[in-house]
Amino acid sequence: MWLMTRLAIVFYVSIIWITSLAVVLFVAHVLEFSAVHQALTVVYNDGKVGAIVAGISCGIIVMSFVLENLIYGRRRRERTIAFDNPGGPVAVSLSALEDLIKRLSVHMPEIKEIRPIVLAIKKGLDIDIKLTLKAEANIPDLTTRLQDLVRRKIEETIGMEGKINVRIHVVKISLEDIKTKRPVHINEPHVPFHGYRA
Repeated sequence: MWLMTRLAIVFYVSIIWITSLAVVLFVAHVLEFSAVHQALTVVYNDGKVGAIVAGISCGIIVMSFVLENLIYGRRRRERTIAFDNPGGPVAVSLSALEDLIKRLSVHMPEIKEIRPIVLAIKKGLDIDIKLTLKAEANIPDLTTRLQDLVRRKIEETIGMEGKINVRIHVVKISLEDIKTKRPVHINEPHVPFHGYRA
């Protein structure tokens, strides 16, 4: 997966660089218009050269589709985990497990917001959880309980036998809004001023 991603980046960056360099050379008058016109004329009039250029262009298009399918198709497959039951194969969406983890936060009032990301790896599952906590939360105790709860719930739900890594990132501690007392205005009677008297 890493190699295919690297190959795709090199492929697309190379095409962008070559195209950008050609445009810059043309605009800077290093690449003369007559040379460009002559090259295009040769490609247009010579059948063999035109076939070669068309073949290279088609190859680039096919390569871009192949890389896109390899990278994103693999990622789509990685968003599910599959196992075999006596009645047939079963696939579980990782987004379903993320929703399950979100519902677990109901049992912990110290959690204000939870954002889990579940990834399938060869040996099991990687779970990254980002938390926003309330100010009164005891972070070591809360994170230990949450890790145990998530691990146990996933094992019970899908019968996971592989390794389940639960990483927790506390991204924010939310201070509860303190209601401030509004100042009380006392309406005093207004006495009109009529000027000084001698």
